[in-house]
Amino acid sequence: MRRGLFTLLVVTLALTGALPAEAAKRHAPRGFYGVMWNRAGFEAPPAQHDAEFAQMARSGVETVRTVFSWAGAQPAPGVTSFTETDRLVTLAASHRIDLLPVVIYTPDWAAEYPGNPGSPPLGTADYAAYLTQLVGRYGPKGSFWVEHPELPRVPIRHWQIWNEPHLVKYWYVEGGSIWSAGYTQLLIAAHAAIRRADPGATVVTAGLASFPWKYLGKIYRAGGKGAFEAVGINFFTGNPKNVIRGVRVTSKVLRAHHQGRKKVWLTEVTWPAAQGQAPGATRAPWQLQWQTKPAGMAARLTELYRRALRVRRRDDIGRVYWYTWGTKYTGNDLFDYGGLVRWNGSAFQPEPGLRAYVKSARGAEGCRKTSAGRCAR
Repeated sequence: MRRGLFTLLVVTLALTGALPAEAAKRHAPRGFYGVMWNRAGFEAPPAQHDAEFAQMARSGVETVRTVFSWAGAQPAPGVTSFTETDRLVTLAASHRIDLLPVVIYTPDWAAEYPGNPGSPPLGTADYAAYLTQLVGRYGPKGSFWVEHPELPRVPIRHWQIWNEPHLVKYWYVEGGSIWSAGYTQLLIAAHAAIRRADPGATVVTAGLASFPWKYLGKIYRAGGKGAFEAVGINFFTGNPKNVIRGVRVTSKVLRAHHQGRKKVWLTEVTWPAAQGQAPGATRAPWQLQWQTKPAGMAARLTELYRRALRVRRRDDIGRVYWYTWGTKYTGNDLFDYGGLVRWNGSAFQPEPGLRAYVKSARGAEGCRKTSAGRCAR
């Protein structure tokens, strides 16, 4: 009788969709496989963007990290344009891809140093107010979804607050003053604003590069303990094993502050196929360790995801974003050789790294994906 009841339960769950085949096969949580959308993605004509998001979905990409420019959206006080962010949200939702916006860049009217693209805000209120508008537009109760019932409803529930504030490129402070106090105040204000608008949202710290565990410690010392749900790290090193080591050390900082349940998200990781390219470029010795050839990039990508999947529970790894989806494979910037696809000026072409990404994602997600982001039947 017990066997019969168990069989009946399994059949009932399967018929009601409570026991989908995909869930039984998956080895990675939803959103584990991500990519960055920037560089060539923004250089290509907008008419080609939908095809790339369709290709992302077929490739197993479940989350895309991209920039929401505060400066671009609010060129003047009281003026907010959602044109560009609407376009990005439409692209992602059409293919059931989750977005992780990096909300960054201060408009001159709100900047501490007007005219400097790396200026932080003069205060925190204007940035927090913009975040509130974004959640009101794209969050679970957002006006965007009311206006676009034709789209799959994929509300934004994850927000990254700035990028690499320890670099003057993104957080310029006159006289070289410490960045951590100002950034932490912004993080605290941003967290409060987002969670008021969406109590279930995930706030991710800025991507912390170089020595992320040290920078996370600075955020804690500045009072940021309760101001995030996940830590973003942009960790570049010579081999995948060391990336996992960097995650592990960062995770130890979380646990030391009694926040071991919080996840570490690799918001940027890459090994550009820049070896032998742009020989006139000046690169630091440690950057030379990052670069490789196309086959090497594919091999390191495969190893990284294999290692990350194996230790994700132990080391609190939440997501892994490859940097980046598309690049032009020309010029002196080594990151312009890191794309999974190559932009040749008129079309995107797959690189060996894309084949490696697809193989890894299909194995971990348990199926071949369609352009709608669903498992193919």
